[in-house]
Amino acid sequence: MIRQAFTRLRKDEQGTTIIEFALLAPVIFGLFFGLIQIGISMQAYNSMRGVASDTARYAVVEYMKQNEVTDAAIQTKAVSIATSSPYLLQNTVQVTITPVATPRVPGTFEKTLSVTYTPPNVLPFFNFVSPQLTYSRPIFVIDE
Repeated sequence: MIRQAFTRLRKDEQGTTIIEFALLAPVIFGLFFGLIQIGISMQAYNSMRGVASDTARYAVVEYMKQNEVTDAAIQTKAVSIATSSPYLLQNTVQVTITPVATPRVPGTFEKTLSVTYTPPNVLPFFNFVSPQLTYSRPIFVIDE
């Protein structure tokens, strides 16, 4: 009788699906949230590129209107662009404007615009820290 019960239990497959799900669920959810984290980082990097482009456009237009804007004003404008729509980067965005001593194009002022941002973390239970993203580009304005 006991032998028949063990044989029946060995051949019974009713609980295998839940066991397989319990074993594979953490891996599947980890991959899913990892994919979301990569997507958020890619979106943040594209937003940083857009912020840098919009800020460079602002600086060039202001110089074309004969308004010499300071590096601090360009930096403030970049942060306001980054934190507003459509980019909506959080308050961890940092912008630095660095004047270049010897411009590559004669007759211009060259500045380097650097945007640094740390995307939000969607994987706190995996002890994952989002990498800090940095994007920089030059700004050339005519020296008049």
